[in-house]
Amino acid sequence: MNQIDTYITSLQGTKQDWVSKLVYFVRDVYPDLTETFDNKMPTYQGEDFYFAFAARKNYFSFYTNDVRVLSLIKELSPTATLGKGCARLKYTEHAVIKILTDVIQEIVNYHNARRSTDVTDIKAAMKWAKIPPGTQQMLINNVFCSKCGVTTIVDYALQNDRFGIVVKGKCKKCGGDIARFVEDE
Repeated sequence: MNQIDTYITSLQGTKQDWVSKLVYFVRDVYPDLTETFDNKMPTYQGEDFYFAFAARKNYFSFYTNDVRVLSLIKELSPTATLGKGCARLKYTEHAVIKILTDVIQEIVNYHNARRSTDVTDIKAAMKWAKIPPGTQQMLINNVFCSKCGVTTIVDYALQNDRFGIVVKGKCKKCGGDIARFVEDE
């Protein structure tokens, strides 16, 4: 059992529920993020970002170096209080897990798009945002490369197409140019 799983089992009730739901969400949807247990809390790192969370005695805390999402948390959860690089959320706020999964998705997608040399089309971004996070991740992890076969697309940008979205980027294995078409429903 790793430190995060030990941490989860040390919690009870709502605290355990919230931490475990977020940990399992990140592990399932973003398995490529580096998972550590820093400062006694689950911490996830990407190429140029991190986020972490912990169950405190009287509130739930969420930390990130992507401070632009803190105002989003405050907007979605008016009872949240903001600190330097963190948000504190009340256990009585039942929508917190959904809010934080949306915020995590925003952080990861924003930083992945920033690494791309292509520009994302706003219409394509709006279509992409309507796709559930788990499905987005499945699509990203299931792209065909002529050299590597099935691979993950990285450094991608989205382009609108009259029939859907074109996801253009690089193969995670070889770095070659690849693309995937996602049809509109």
